[in-house]
Amino acid sequence: MNVRIWIVRVLLALALLCVGLAGTLLLIVDPNDFKPQIVQAVRDNTGRELTISGDLGLEFFPYLSVSIGEIELGNSEGFTGPFLTLTGAHLKARLLPLLFSRLDVVAIDIEGLSLYLSRDAEGRGNWMDLAAPAAPDSGSDDVPVLVRDRRVPVLASLIVDGLEISEARIVWDDRRSGESFEISGIRLDVSDFAFGEPFVVDTHAMATRGGITGELDFTAKAVLEMDRLTVENLAMEAVLSGASLPSSPETVSLSLDFFSTDGRIDNGRMQGLGLDVRFSANAGTGSETRGGLDVARFNPKDVFARLGLAFPAFTDPSALEQVAFSCAWTAVGDRIDVSDLLLAVDDSALKGKVVVLGRTNPHVTLDLHLDTLDLGRYTPMSQSSEKQSTEAASTKTKEMPLTALRALNLNATLAVDAMTVSKVQVSDTSLRLTAKEGVIALEEIKTSLYDGRLSGSASMDVRGQTPRYSWSHAILGVQVGPLLRDLHGQDSLSGTMESSASVTSLGQSSMDLRRNLNGKVDFKVEDGAIHGMNITQLLRDGIRKVKGQAPGPEEPPRTVFSLLSASGNIISGVETTPDLLLLAPRFRITGSGQTDLVREVLDFSLLIALEGTQGQFEEATLGLRGVPVRVSGPVREPTFSPDMTAVLQGLGLRGGQAVQDVLRGVGSGVNKGVEGLKNLFK
Repeated sequence: MNVRIWIVRVLLALALLCVGLAGTLLLIVDPNDFKPQIVQAVRDNTGRELTISGDLGLEFFPYLSVSIGEIELGNSEGFTGPFLTLTGAHLKARLLPLLFSRLDVVAIDIEGLSLYLSRDAEGRGNWMDLAAPAAPDSGSDDVPVLVRDRRVPVLASLIVDGLEISEARIVWDDRRSGESFEISGIRLDVSDFAFGEPFVVDTHAMATRGGITGELDFTAKAVLEMDRLTVENLAMEAVLSGASLPSSPETVSLSLDFFSTDGRIDNGRMQGLGLDVRFSANAGTGSETRGGLDVARFNPKDVFARLGLAFPAFTDPSALEQVAFSCAWTAVGDRIDVSDLLLAVDDSALKGKVVVLGRTNPHVTLDLHLDTLDLGRYTPMSQSSEKQSTEAASTKTKEMPLTALRALNLNATLAVDAMTVSKVQVSDTSLRLTAKEGVIALEEIKTSLYDGRLSGSASMDVRGQTPRYSWSHAILGVQVGPLLRDLHGQDSLSGTMESSASVTSLGQSSMDLRRNLNGKVDFKVEDGAIHGMNITQLLRDGIRKVKGQAPGPEEPPRTVFSLLSASGNIISGVETTPDLLLLAPRFRITGSGQTDLVREVLDFSLLIALEGTQGQFEEATLGLRGVPVRVSGPVREPTFSPDMTAVLQGLGLRGGQAVQDVLRGVGSGVNKGVEGLKNLFK
């Protein structure tokens, strides 16, 4: 007998046998009889209850066809409602490949799939008990999870001509954050799927969140392998609409030339809402991954307006209208290096690099350089008067984020070419900041300002419940006049200043900080002048008036001095000054006293001596060499009270009132000078 004929007859007999067996199974087997076994199998493997409301269907010709009606899978313990519901599903597979242990699916149709994902207040998700994989063949974490899981290789031979999911939805409810949203109307079409072979994905869905509805369309060409997923020509478009979007509808698009789960992204781009973002990533040597991010120049005001968000008002209406960002990055293990960083804000550019090491409490290293910045442009507009703001700051204590501050692990350096702070211009500024285990320290502050230099340091210790602060500085060669003119619009005091300070405090409110202030301060202004008043002229004309003479010639409204200095010792918010000194050509002022920084009142005793660095007045002083003066009351508006008993003893009743008037003017002038110094530290 011909062998080929024999083989054909055997195959024909087998086919007839299969048809006969299939017919017999259809006649004697009811698939619904297996519902209890299916329910029990789900209960044994997941611990959840499966409810099968619909009928099970089974056909063998022309394909193996399995269908199921309505089902519901119960939720995890502690959650209410179902985890998953399904209206119906239908699978068709070719019979002959099953004989060779290969599942060749003609079609999979899933209708009305609803997935309810929840997270409770403790952060536990209702899917977590299903996420534990089956026993792995290899314990190595280097082996992909799809290879380690014994359940997956069985699917390696799966071939699906078509997969269609219709009217599916996903509901998310996060009780920890209070966030919830829903994606509905999900339609998924996949054609010619097989492991290791390209297939086309086409998806449509509707998402709703916070009053905004997004209509999503997604297409891509993908390849699913045992160890990775690759996607080519991905294109996603979302049309957003809602009452909170003033320019509704808004279109947001995402495109990728190539994407893979091993970390490669080619030509990624996101556009919409006024933003244009490009990104990429590629695997380097070993476990290294490299990438880049580029955010094209955009207007934040436009983005906020299109999102229906209120944009903060700044003192400069044109501030924060142009922003751009770009960087390159490299990731190896738990280390990320960000290089070529560029943040452009209006006319300012920040460049540098960032290193992040570790995933839990990461250590961050910053090395940044800023070309120019005017901080005054970005000061938020006050919503209340200065008085109300001051009162609120004094009476209301804002809770500091102590936990977040204690977690900071930072080492940063910043260099600034030129910067304006509260109208004060500084240049060549460098800062070095560290933060570790609750101690945040500005270890170095250096800057040039007004022909002089400032160097200092500061720290904040938040390891305890009450933050502790320290500050120290040294100022050399600063020209006070231009500084005050920029700071307050007028140079009430001029000269070359030196100053130093070393103070500590603790507390959370400004009142607490003043109450607990301790330390030392001092200042010295040389070859300067008090502007707006000529104290020398006041004293001269006062003496001439006492002698019955006419006033002398008018002089410029300024009081020249060779030295103005003082030092202070601060204990619990009270500053004691033992050595106030003002040296002028024809007089000098010495004094001592206290300033209560909490109540903002002072009490000083001054002695105005009518002889200075260049001698006495030409008019002489009628034997009166000095006048004691008490300065007391509010710091901003003190009262000057001369010791008239001493005056009358030297001049008699005739000259007492005249000298009192003169000293009142002198006090006003000295107060201007001291107020100018105080303005430096506001």
